[in-house]
Parts: sequence; C-alpha cells; structure tokens
Amino acid sequence: MNKLSSLHSDRGHQEECSDVHKVAMADRCSFVNTTDDCQIDEGFLDYTYFVYCDFSSELLPLGIVILVLWWLFLFVGLAVTADDFFCPALAVISDTLRLSHNVAGVTFLAFGNGAPDIFSAIAAIGNAKDGDAGLAIGALFGAGVFVTTVVAGFIAIICPFDAMQRPFLRDVIFYIAALFWTFYILWDKTITKIEAIGFILLYVFYVLVVVIGRYIYTRQRTNTSLPGIAEVPPESERPQSADNPDIQDASGIRIINPLDTVTDGERQPLLSNPDVISLTAVKDETPLQEFLHSINPIDAGWSGFSLFKKVYEIFKAPIMFLLIITVPVVNYEDDKHHWNRHLYCIQCILGPMFSMAATKVGFITLGGSFPVWGLTLILSVMLAALVFFTSKNEVQPKYHAGFAYLGFVVAVIWIYSIANEIVNILQTFGVVFNISNAILGLTLLAWGNSIGDFIADTVMARQGFPRMGISACFGGPLFNLLLGIGIPFTIATVKQGDYHIQITLEEVVLAGFLALSLISSLIIIPLSRFRMSRGWGIYLVILYVVFLVVAILTETKVIHANIDTTA
Repeated sequence: MNKLSSLHSDRGHQEECSDVHKVAMADRCSFVNTTDDCQIDEGFLDYTYFVYCDFSSELLPLGIVILVLWWLFLFVGLAVTADDFFCPALAVISDTLRLSHNVAGVTFLAFGNGAPDIFSAIAAIGNAKDGDAGLAIGALFGAGVFVTTVVAGFIAIICPFDAMQRPFLRDVIFYIAALFWTFYILWDKTITKIEAIGFILLYVFYVLVVVIGRYIYTRQRTNTSLPGIAEVPPESERPQSADNPDIQDASGIRIINPLDTVTDGERQPLLSNPDVISLTAVKDETPLQEFLHSINPIDAGWSGFSLFKKVYEIFKAPIMFLLIITVPVVNYEDDKHHWNRHLYCIQCILGPMFSMAATKVGFITLGGSFPVWGLTLILSVMLAALVFFTSKNEVQPKYHAGFAYLGFVVAVIWIYSIANEIVNILQTFGVVFNISNAILGLTLLAWGNSIGDFIADTVMARQGFPRMGISACFGGPLFNLLLGIGIPFTIATVKQGDYHIQITLEEVVLAGFLALSLISSLIIIPLSRFRMSRGWGIYLVILYVVFLVVAILTETKVIHANIDTTA
C-alpha cells in the first residue's frame, strides 16, 4: 500500500489539502483530485490542479512563477476595475439620486474605494472550509495594521501636521469599537445572523454621526459668518477631513466641498478622477475612427511614458480591453459624457452576456431545454438595436445616465470574479508553501489591497496635503472592517444559519497589534495636542516591523500558545 492510499485509509475523508506534502511527488496530482479540501467552491480555474498536475516535479517552480505573474495581473485588473469603471458609475448614480456630497462621500464613494477589500472578503468567506475564515480576517486586520501604522506613519514623517480633532477621535473610537466587537465574535467562535447584520447597522450609525456632525458644523460656521455669506477659507487653510472636506481618496478622487461656490450656475460633478478613461472626441473623426480610439486599451500619451509606464500599460492592456467592451462608463467630465454610440451597443450585448457567464446563471435552463444565456442574448441584441436606432453619434441621448447602472452591475461582477480568482490563488500558495490563511491574508492580500493607498497618500503628503491622506488611514479601514465582516457573514448566515469560526494564534496577534496601534494613537495624539509628528510616525513604522516579526515567529511556531481553535 503506497503512502497516498495509506493516508486515505487512516484519515478517511478528513484530509486537508496541505497534507499533499505528506505523499510522494508522483501521487500528488491524484491526491489533489480526490481530496475535497483541494476543490474550489467559487471561481473558474483550479490552481492547485494547475501546479501539481500540469507540471512535473522538475517544472514545479515554473508553474509557481506563472501563478505569481497571473496573481499580479489579477491585482492590477482589480484596481483598474474599481478605479476606472466602478467609481465613475457610483458618481453618476449619486448624481441621479441627488445625494448630497457628504452623504455620497461616506456611502457610495467609500464603497467604491473599499470595493476590492470587501469583495475579497466576500470571496474568502464564500471559499472558506470548515469555518477557516483566516484569509478574510487576516486581510481585513492586516490591511488595518498596515494602513494605520505604515501609511499613517510615513505621512507624519514626510509632512508633520496638526490633525483635525473631532474627525480623528470619531474615526479611531469607532474603529476600536468595531475591532473589539470583531474579536469578541472570533473568541466566541460563532457569528449569528443578528451579529452579522449588526456590523452593517453600526456602519449606518457611523454614517449618521458623520452626516449630523457635518450638518451641525456647517450651521455653526454659517452662524459665525456674515449674514447671507458662507465664510470659505482659502484652500491652503481649509481643514482636510470628513467634517470639512475637500477629501481626496487613494485613487485621486476628490469630493467637492459643499461650501464651494458654483460660478457657472451648473451643478459640479461629485467625483473627479483624471485617471478615468478619457473619450474626448477629436474633431473630424469619423464614427469608425472614434470607435477604434475608444477601444484602445493603451492610455493616450504613449510617446511620453517612461519605460516602466509603458511596460505597465502593456501588462494591463488585455484586462483593460475586456473591461472597455463590457462595462459602460458615463463620465461627466468627458466630451459627450463618454458617449460612443457603437461602443455602447456592443456593451449592451457583451456586458449582460459576461455577467451571465461569470455568475454561471446563464447555464441554467428554462423549461429543461432553453438556456438562460440564450434568452439574455436575445434581449441584449434587442436592447442594442433600440439604443442604436434611438441615438446619434454626435450627442449623447437623454437616457445616457441610465448606462451607469448597467456599468455598476457589470463592474461589481467583474470585481467579484477577479477577487474569487485572487483568493483561490492565495489558497494555492498556502498549500504549496504550507502557509496559513491568516498569514497570507495579512501579507499578500493586505499588501495588494493597500499598496495603492500607500502610494497615493504619501504623494498627497509630499504635495502638502497630509490631512487628506490621514483621514483615509482610519476611516477607510473602519469602513472595510464593518462591511467586510457584515456583508459576507450576513450572506453566509442567511444561507446556513449560525457560522462557526476557527480562531488561530495568528489572528489573535493581528487583533492585538491593531488594537495596540489604535489605542496608542488615541493616547499619544491628544497628549501631543493633536500634533502628528515625525516621532509618532517613526514609532508606528517600528510597531509594524515588530508586528511582522511576531507574526512570522507565530507562524513558524517559535511563539506558541494553547488556543481552542474550534467552536
């Protein structure tokens, strides 16, 4: 009897996928094919099979390299989808619903910024086996530790400044409350439907506090200014916070201050992102030329790009092209609001068809014979024909804003599909390198979702706007934690009732260091009269380095403790 059959006979059907290292190399493909824990629940590609069955033992490193490159490509696709397609749709939806800038900023804009983290958490919880939510918890806690230490620390090191008192205290206190509630549920090892919904309700309460606080603040400022005139300080003197925004998030999106005057008599757009695909019409272009220009996945200005930028443009071009032909974009800052008649007709067909395929709903049959994708194709062609014959090339139609809703739905499906693949790849990395889900979450997934915040926020600090960045260092992770726990666990508890969670020592370390970061900042900053100094920034960076060391020592069992991991 070989090792594989012996393992099966000894443990029955209780094997974990990481047990693949206990069998001979020649038997590993058979092991991953017959072990339930190695099978994917969501997604399209079985990466564990790809590594162990499509490559011999000698070529296994090549398979891992290919997987790493694919993982990087998917992370780029996730960021591009959120920034260039998802956020513009939210901007138009906010405008058509006539939401105030403040309400939209803490709802739609926050959702746009946190979409990769939230959908990664949904995918991780959906793919979790036997209550092992370590990948989701590790990513949410890990990103929180990274942003509140490294990102906040570097902002303070680059440009020391005085923090706004009320927004800082509000966000940190809410964040600490959310963290302790999450840890209580982890320690209890069970989350009920009411508890999961409670996270969403806590977020709603946070939104009400922000909105009401903003209203009171605006009334106070109006009462202290000249009658009939709202006092608006110069931009260089304006506090950059949720209570007095202009706020610019990690992708460069700016919320216009509601106190700003509108000189042209028109309503200003809620969001402004210069990186969104530009479809500004060029005079004398024929409809065919304009269409070809609109589906070009390479940004304009190629000749002026650096070598790194050119490589990046080529690297993301395939996913960019697929997004362009499936996701409608409405952008008020472009000529004709990004309208292209022929492209929109194609998107009317390809967008719904992609959605049916990605969600696998299209493969359901109606009446046992007619597939849903066939009905979707018929309706999509009819919609495309209706758009084509009721619109013109030269000007956008009156119903143009409605495409933002279609773009929102298709972008959400793209983000969720990509997030599923990223989670599956990380789980494969965990099997190949025998690493826990918690460590993968707090490193690869957390870093991938947070690196954009780090770059954008430090750039803003160098430009002299540190308050813009620091406001996102606490408000952003708070939003991600509340909805990143609330939404996926609400879905899970609705499907299967109370959700039983495994807790590991790595997750205890994560929660402990995140709490240490928040509580120490809550003590140090007020004692420093809300001065965010270089000393405080250096302390935060050192704290993160210590956290990584402790996490690695915990993973390698150098630091160990007896924890009852199961409910």
